[in-house]
Amino acid sequence: MKRTLSFLLALMLLLPLVFAEQTGDEEGSSDDIVIVTSEGRALKLGDKGEDVKLLQTRLKDLRYYNGPVTGNYLQQTQRSIRAVQEAYGLETTGDADLNLQEIIYGDAHRPLQKGDTGKDVSRLQTRLSEIGYYWGKISSNYLDGTTAAVGNFQEDNGLEKTGKADVKTLIKLYSDDIVMPTPDPNTTPRPVPTPPADAVFTGIVSYGAKTKQVSQVQERLTALGFFDRKITGGYYEHTHAAVKKFQQYNGLVPDGIVGESTWNVLFSLDVVRADGVPKPSPTPAPIPYAVDVDVANQLIKVYGLDEKGEHTQLEKVFWCSTGTAGYPSRPGTYITTGRRAQWAHFPNWGGGTARWWVRIDSEIAFHSIIYANYDLKRPNMNSVRKLGSVASHGCIRLTLADAKWMYDNIRAGTKITIFDDAPLDPELKAAHKPGDWNKASFVHNATPAPTQQPHYDGSRPPADIRALKSGSTGEDVFWLQNKLKELGYFRGTVTGTYLDGTKQAVRAFQKDNRLNQNGTADKATLTALYEQVLASTTPAPTPMPTDPPGMSLPPVVPEAAPTVFTVETENP
Repeated sequence: MKRTLSFLLALMLLLPLVFAEQTGDEEGSSDDIVIVTSEGRALKLGDKGEDVKLLQTRLKDLRYYNGPVTGNYLQQTQRSIRAVQEAYGLETTGDADLNLQEIIYGDAHRPLQKGDTGKDVSRLQTRLSEIGYYWGKISSNYLDGTTAAVGNFQEDNGLEKTGKADVKTLIKLYSDDIVMPTPDPNTTPRPVPTPPADAVFTGIVSYGAKTKQVSQVQERLTALGFFDRKITGGYYEHTHAAVKKFQQYNGLVPDGIVGESTWNVLFSLDVVRADGVPKPSPTPAPIPYAVDVDVANQLIKVYGLDEKGEHTQLEKVFWCSTGTAGYPSRPGTYITTGRRAQWAHFPNWGGGTARWWVRIDSEIAFHSIIYANYDLKRPNMNSVRKLGSVASHGCIRLTLADAKWMYDNIRAGTKITIFDDAPLDPELKAAHKPGDWNKASFVHNATPAPTQQPHYDGSRPPADIRALKSGSTGEDVFWLQNKLKELGYFRGTVTGTYLDGTKQAVRAFQKDNRLNQNGTADKATLTALYEQVLASTTPAPTPMPTDPPGMSLPPVVPEAAPTVFTVETENP
């Protein structure tokens, strides 16, 4: 059974290149990298192999295992697995079946209590700080302040108040379904400092950025009491946590991204400081997008909200590569969890990596084309050349820029529909072809923007009439596609470019009208089509009333000569 398991490894040891991008004293986020494996197997005492080594590495990172990483599933590994099973309330068999591996390689936790140390304690303190329960130093040491903060969180959220962060408490803590601390009503808020005049929103600021805007955000968060680190201009873990805490206190969606709404509140005077009374949690915003993965055409279609709040407005179309016949991108409907990573590593597929990974389900994700060793200057050119055709092991590959757009905009709760039964639409695919591969910058040039569509009047043919064939472009092709769509012959997207979809529609029209079925809009075909248009749009003459006796008949007006079309043949 094909499975995909995802987990986070010790980044500083394994991935030095990722952290070469970072400076200052901010640590990297645990979401920097995800390791993806496929064709997993259940593991038990006596097993050997790379998958055992990966399991031991992950258990070591989670602090369940402190033995050597040997690739041999022996008693110490078995004891570690039993500890995980006990922490999660499972039968303590000591066997790592696939369901347990999903837990271990996912957002797994180890129980924490006073006296524990490590990165997971830092993460706990950071999360408690984000939601207003912990005000101490992020120290990696579980001491009295952390114990009190955990106990208060448990009390407010209907859990037994022990001060120990067991797995049940940690799962609740890292969810969105939490109760914020009750503020002291007697607290007198301090005045809000005046924002700097040059704080102008110029675009989304998110994890990994290193710009002047990041420095402005850090300085403002510091002035408001949410950030107590050095101003580095790098948007990493501590800045991300401070932004989320600011958003929690100011009634914003706590996504850790400084979009325009967060920026405007941050640099306003109507803002809640870290020592102020938090505003009510915001009403959940509607999910902004729904995504279709069209396997037949190798396209991703992103739909935005219409005036009724439904996802019907086609806003983005991206070329992609889906899974091959042996590793298909399974058709179905999926709801994203919001899990993402800046890099994904595929050890079972030759060690390749990909940028901007967004999870769809346990086996499928969106991500960029493939690279070697986390180096954007070393793309796998086969993945570049195959973009727009099936090529992956089930995931959905995109250009680097398009994968980044998905990473930034497709959030938890987004509906993803994968289907393989759509009619071919070469016109749409051609209209959204990515720019050429740039050998100097190692990225695709920007996708050309579609040209503005001309006005369509189905009641009258174009003024300039010419024969049309594959490759023809122009307003007359646009008119032809629209008319054939009205008549039920053309099922593709109207783009003004004559490709195979238009050719098949013309051939169907020719068949119904007993014309030569060559797929070319030649003189005979256009004449037949245009005559049908005029016949259907010319109103019938109004019947004259019966003349009274003795009145003379009006003079007879001769009929106008029939319209004659002259069709010019396009130069070959």
